[in-house]
Parts: sequence; C-alpha cells; structure tokens
Amino acid sequence: METRQLETECGPFATALSARLASETFAWSIAVKSVVPLSQLRLQFLPDPCIRGPAELQNPREILLWLGATHHLRSATLGSDAALRVDEAEMLLDAEESRRLARFLHAEDRMSYLAAHAGARLLLGALTGQAADRMRFETSPLGKPQLVDAPTGLDFSLSHARGAVAVAAAYMPIGVDIEPLRQISDLDELIEVALSPEERRTFARTPEALRSRLFLRYWTLKEAILKAAGVGFSVSPHTLVVDAGSSPAVLAVPDALGPAEQWHIIAAGQVRR
Repeated sequence: METRQLETECGPFATALSARLASETFAWSIAVKSVVPLSQLRLQFLPDPCIRGPAELQNPREILLWLGATHHLRSATLGSDAALRVDEAEMLLDAEESRRLARFLHAEDRMSYLAAHAGARLLLGALTGQAADRMRFETSPLGKPQLVDAPTGLDFSLSHARGAVAVAAAYMPIGVDIEPLRQISDLDELIEVALSPEERRTFARTPEALRSRLFLRYWTLKEAILKAAGVGFSVSPHTLVVDAGSSPAVLAVPDALGPAEQWHIIAAGQVRR
C-alpha cells in the first residue's frame, strides 16, 4: 500500500498529527470495504482538510485521512498558523450539530467535536464543490451520517476523542476511529463484550502492561469496521475476528457484512509518512 502526504493551498484547521506522532499518543484505525487488495490501495495523509478540490480523489483506490490535534483549541482562536478561528468553525455547523456541541461539558470535548465536524465539512466541501456551511447530512436508520446529494460512491467517516480528531473519505465504504492511549481499569468487563474467544486467548498471552494498548487497538479496528458497514453496534463487536498485529487483518465477520476478504484495515503504527 502506497502512502504520501498531499500539499495544500490553505493553512491547517487544527494542528496536524503525523502518523508517527498520532501512533505515540492515540490508537487509530481505518476500515474500508473493497474488492481491490489492500496492497493496491493508497492512503494519503492530509496536513489539513482544505484540499485543492475533487481531482485529489478521482482515483477510486485512494483513501484520504486527516489526523488533527485539538489541544491548541482552548483559546478563542486556533494557533497563529491556523486558517480558521473557532468562531468561524462554529458557523459551519448546522443547527443540530450546534445543539450537540453545546451539550459537551468539557471544553476539550467541545473542541474535538467542533474540529471533527467542521473538518469533515471542509474536506467534503472541497471534494464535492459544495459550500461547507450549506451541506446537508442525514442519518441512516442505524446511525451512520451520510452526505445528502453526495457523488455516487463517495463515503466519509469521522471520529473525535479528547485531544484529537480523525476524518477520512474514499470512494468505498469507510470507517475511522481514534482513541487516546490510556490505562483502562475495567478491562475484564470490556473484553467480554468486545473480543472473540480467539482474540481473548491472544489477549491473555499479552503482558499486563501492554493490555490496555492492545485492547484499544482491537476496539478501534472493530469500531472502524462497524462504522464503514453502517451497522453501528447492532452487530456485536465480539462477532468480528481480527488480527490486531503489526499488519492487521480481518479474519471473520458476520454474514451481514459480506465476505471477510473484502474488508481491509489500517491502524496506528502500521504506516509511516
């Protein structure tokens, strides 16, 4: 799989995270469904979501990914090198997004939500030629956000966690998830919900000091798949079986998700710029 970084003509909306830096502080994963082998797909890291236009995603084998840090969004404006102030980002959101933004109690959670949703609008606006503040979204019956009047086949996904966001787009079903690396106190309960019997055996052989990090890798891989499939948690994570190693792979999925060999996953630490 090829990777490269795109050059852009506008400054960053939030501080860009390199794949290396993101992998040191976050677990992140992308899932796509495609008959094209993973080796023939190309992941492009974006330094910001303001790409030059639709030509950047004309190849149906390309995946665009923006990883952004939001710890600099605590002030009224973004960093001195930023292209968009927080108040300008808020103006991109629709009424429902603004209501959800206001519900977050912690400032960093509000800023991560704002960065993810404004970033998705900027990226999709550049890809489709639509004004970022005029795009309309609808939600599928199982909760996946979808762009109204999107070009045929264009899909996107976003994720936000305290301190970071991820936005991805491709002409194939796509999901992305990001979580801060941290120690998890209730691992025993979580692995019963999230991991298959095969995965639990792998987990049991893992040194205790590494178990939280491994669980977050499993979790982001599985949530990315469920997001790409558009099924949310109507499909239990433990019914997916993945290899969460250095070259992660999907080993088995429920029949409703189609052939396992059509699912491809990319995760933190797997690729470098």
